[in-house]
Amino acid sequence: MKIDEHTKISKILKAKPEALEVIASINKHFRKLRSPILRRALAPRVTIKEAAKIGNTTVEEFLRKLEEIGFEVDTTTQTTSTQNQTDSRPLQSNIKPAITLDVRPDIEAGTDPFKKIMATIKDLKSGETIKIINSFEPIPLINLLRQKGFTPTVERPKPGVVVTYLLKGDKAETPDANQAPPTHKDDFDQVVHAFGEDLKVVDVRMMEMPEPMVTILSELETLPKGHGLLVHHKKYPKFLVSELTRRNYQLIEKLIDSNNMDLIIFKK
Repeated sequence: MKIDEHTKISKILKAKPEALEVIASINKHFRKLRSPILRRALAPRVTIKEAAKIGNTTVEEFLRKLEEIGFEVDTTTQTTSTQNQTDSRPLQSNIKPAITLDVRPDIEAGTDPFKKIMATIKDLKSGETIKIINSFEPIPLINLLRQKGFTPTVERPKPGVVVTYLLKGDKAETPDANQAPPTHKDDFDQVVHAFGEDLKVVDVRMMEMPEPMVTILSELETLPKGHGLLVHHKKYPKFLVSELTRRNYQLIEKLIDSNNMDLIIFKK
């Protein structure tokens, strides 16, 4: 399997399960992937480049370790310098958080703190900030909350401690309508019939934002080649479509009623 800095950790582990221990040896933070709960939560969301940043190491070191166990490394798309890059800024002592949440005990216990964080930010008003204390930079969370209008600031007050401030804005980013995946010309029911048993079904209607997006992208990461994903959704996922375009997926939709929509996502 050929890998580069954009390859998701989930794909690496699927191709070679033994890569788990190799990754765990790179940095102590990656030992948390031994927990099935955290592995399911983090691996589909994190690329090699992002993992290197979380672990305060370099992409080159990460790729070298994986190359030693048989992966083919593609460096033609690499944009990262040999020095670890970070979005960290100087300490911002003037930031006054409305809420402080230390998720390190959750991580150490092997529990994904994602739901706790999402439940907590519901109480934030526009202009207020949540302070999240972690042992590594929560890049997947930051990426998701940016789409909900949050502005992140990351600090590293001392080794092994990462503080992320997330300022809630007035509104979320507006998706670019021109970034929607190409509309498939076939009839929805014809596509369902064509996939047959190669169509996986997932229902995200009862999930709270942004869990539907996270769930759909996670399912696509493990979807076998030539298969499709049938999603039962309650609305058209505007924030998801640009990400599907970036990943070269096609989308076909079927409106059921005002509260129900079916989507088929697949690669040609």
